[in-house]
Amino acid sequence: MLLAGAAGSVLLMMRAGSRQRSVVLILLFTGWVLSPFIALALANVRARNWQPHMRTALYGAVLGVTFISISVYVLSAIIPGTKAGFIYLVVPAACWLLIALAFATAALVSPKRR
Repeated sequence: MLLAGAAGSVLLMMRAGSRQRSVVLILLFTGWVLSPFIALALANVRARNWQPHMRTALYGAVLGVTFISISVYVLSAIIPGTKAGFIYLVVPAACWLLIALAFATAALVSPKRR
């Protein structure tokens, strides 16, 4: 799921920026668009030792980030007149906020260790 979301996001970003001539700008946008996916992939590698609430938050964040990213990027591709640069700046930031909220909520509701 995570790999499909990352690949789809990058492909849609490349389509939106197909007329962009700056390689540096494309690389920066690629890194920014992939950053939530990379963070979740790294968290998934370490999640084996986590409490169940935190693993559930991670899996929910994976689903949420994938769904939100692909949905918004597809909508921006099919709706004429949308500002692609703005979309590809804001969506990863919103995904980071979703990840932070998921883990903060899980930390608040998880049983405390003594």
